[in-house]
Amino acid sequence: MDVFITGASGYIGSAVARALVARGHRVRGLARSEAAEARVRACGAEPVRGDLHRLDVLAREAAAGDGVVHTAATMGEDRAATDAAAVTAMLSAMSGVSGGVFVTTTGAPRARSSRVPVPEDDAVNPGGPLEWLVAAESRVLGARGVRGVVVRPPMVYGDGAGPVARLVEGARAAGVARYIDDGANRWSTVHVRDLAVAYAMLLESDATGVFHAAEGSPEAMAALFAAVGDAAGVPVRSWSLAEARAAHGIMADFLAMDAALDATRLRGLGWSPRGGEAVGGICGALRDPAEGYRAP
Repeated sequence: MDVFITGASGYIGSAVARALVARGHRVRGLARSEAAEARVRACGAEPVRGDLHRLDVLAREAAAGDGVVHTAATMGEDRAATDAAAVTAMLSAMSGVSGGVFVTTTGAPRARSSRVPVPEDDAVNPGGPLEWLVAAESRVLGARGVRGVVVRPPMVYGDGAGPVARLVEGARAAGVARYIDDGANRWSTVHVRDLAVAYAMLLESDATGVFHAAEGSPEAMAALFAAVGDAAGVPVRSWSLAEARAAHGIMADFLAMDAALDATRLRGLGWSPRGGEAVGGICGALRDPAEGYRAP
């Protein structure tokens, strides 16, 4: 296949690019700077200069191949509007010229909060700053002439980077790793290389709809932060949600919620989290020097 990836120089997008190249596909990756172009080339992909505001570039590249993997996002208050314009431009170009498959990325908060893994159709409106994800999924799933796929990753880890690296860095800077309240809430997790294989399999299949990419056993936050503290070389303590909100704002609410995902649909395509199993899951990765999270 000939695949265009937005966010190809980022954490998830670069892993997807490497996986697709390894499986024999041609990959073109959006890159907004010379440094990003270098990262895209290092994955074996061809860089395309632009960003999510260059709708002409997005439309052209989306129409030029067999599929799109959308992993890019802006971080400002215009995130929802930027995503809507970018995705609409790409979908319109694909349905009018080439058809194909469009795989977009949302996240675990679209599923109902639960400590027991929930399937893809057990979804809620997350409200607040993530309410735009509802329209973002519908936009792709309802597109005409395009096979629409939504991937909802949980907490992604691996290769010493991603959100888990920020948790370790934060704990190191604060001198303590803190979970919220009793830390009994649970999050599903997935190794970034397993997640990349999931995207590849969804592109290569005839699948449509929503898919969760998650390991079998969600991790309790108390256990996760024990591993974060071990990686950072700091003690582990509990604090209240109010204290966490005062320090980290809305991020505290994400870390206090339950986000357990059932990946039965994806496993039905033959996917399994082999990389995560090999390192012992997220806690094993945090304690494994080869994964790159531990303090020097």
